[in-house]
Amino acid sequence: MATHPRRSRIVRAVALGVSLVATACGVETGSRPLATRAPSVAGQHAASSSTTTTSPRPRPPGVTITGDDGNPVNVVIANAIADLQDFWAVTMPEVFQKRYQRVIGGFYAADPQGGLPPCATKRSDIAGNAYYCYGGNLVAWDQVGLMPTLRRSFGDFTVAVVMAHEWGHAIQDRVGFSGRTVTKEMQADCYAGAWVRHIARGESPRFTIDVGILDQALAGLLSLRDRPGGSADDPAAHGSGFDRVSAFQTGYEHSAAQCATFRDGHPVPLELPFTASGGNLPYATIVPRAFRSLEGFWSAAYPQVQPGGRWQPLAAPRPFRPSAPPTCGGTPAAGYALFFCVPSRFIAYDDEIALPKIYRDAGGFAIAALFGTQYGLAVQYRKGDASSDEEAATLRGDCYMGAWAGSLLPHLGNASPLVLSSGDLDEAVAALLVFRGQGDRQRQGPGFNRVLALRAGVLKGVGACTNDLKGTPP
Repeated sequence: MATHPRRSRIVRAVALGVSLVATACGVETGSRPLATRAPSVAGQHAASSSTTTTSPRPRPPGVTITGDDGNPVNVVIANAIADLQDFWAVTMPEVFQKRYQRVIGGFYAADPQGGLPPCATKRSDIAGNAYYCYGGNLVAWDQVGLMPTLRRSFGDFTVAVVMAHEWGHAIQDRVGFSGRTVTKEMQADCYAGAWVRHIARGESPRFTIDVGILDQALAGLLSLRDRPGGSADDPAAHGSGFDRVSAFQTGYEHSAAQCATFRDGHPVPLELPFTASGGNLPYATIVPRAFRSLEGFWSAAYPQVQPGGRWQPLAAPRPFRPSAPPTCGGTPAAGYALFFCVPSRFIAYDDEIALPKIYRDAGGFAIAALFGTQYGLAVQYRKGDASSDEEAATLRGDCYMGAWAGSLLPHLGNASPLVLSSGDLDEAVAALLVFRGQGDRQRQGPGFNRVLALRAGVLKGVGACTNDLKGTPP
């Protein structure tokens, strides 16, 4: 072992401050308002019960964890270790034409207040972290803070995904990959996504997942983003939430071979600076600015969607109290948090409970993004191609929202009343993954697909939104 071996840590963690709770927006077809029916009590928990389950298999033989204090999280980790060793034994020769050398330096469950695991020189090296030690060919993790917290908040499988990320660094060590830290971290997320796809295909004897578990894992990965305002050139940078989720999805949708093509600048990390506002406008400011920005964008962009067509501005938005909802088509829209009313062409939103709560929990651009999805639905109805397939309509709306968000990147220098600031795209991802009403996943499809659609819009513009936007979750 080297005297000062390099460690690859999972994160400089910053929580989004959101739980898997849902009052949200979305789409219902028919003569009723286009919206998501909110729970009867705003903020009611709607997380999957898989958040609190234990590992699906008993502890596998042959995996010894030093320092294991009996925490159930270590059973999940032991299963992940066994599965990752087997996965890379097959995958590494396929991708690199090299035999996989197993991680044999040991596996260390650490209490940051106790003795330090190998490669850690101070408590902050392990507290709230997991790492692969390049010089020691070993993996260590915080069994008191990081892993139990992730398990409680996002489920067992998120813990396994963290281990898959660390195995991504083990693969980099074996092939001699070099690059900026942020490139290595995004590639490790990509390799983790490739491993998860192997599980989704039913190839693992130790784990099974469904779309709810996958969405929870993405939300957990999002929570491990860099602190907003950082730079991709920082030697400790791991990437924004948008970067990390995007890299994971690249591995899941394609393969480990695609991850192996990562190089500095490919893909480009979208770390954004803070704007003069410091990163989060007041609620009373961002709401009208979001609507003005969306109207301005679609006035210019709509001809790209319908050549020769002109955008017809929406009627004024209607904030409401849940006790006094507006009518749509002559029917009171009771029980909705946010909706687009087709016949009267207006967007209405709960201005008393749901939207202010989303603002507090996830930030200003989360609610702006939700408004953007409703404009995406309005575009489809204006064009006359609104699909009876609710999932397809939702994904196209998410993509159109992403195209609008991409137009707000600060280097474009547009005259919009909004400009993206650090963390804003992460807030948009959180809005699609987290703030969803009961039954939304069944109607709108997986959050995984919604984030794919958002990313397509951000990176490729409105032209990408007419494509098939459904991904391949389990």
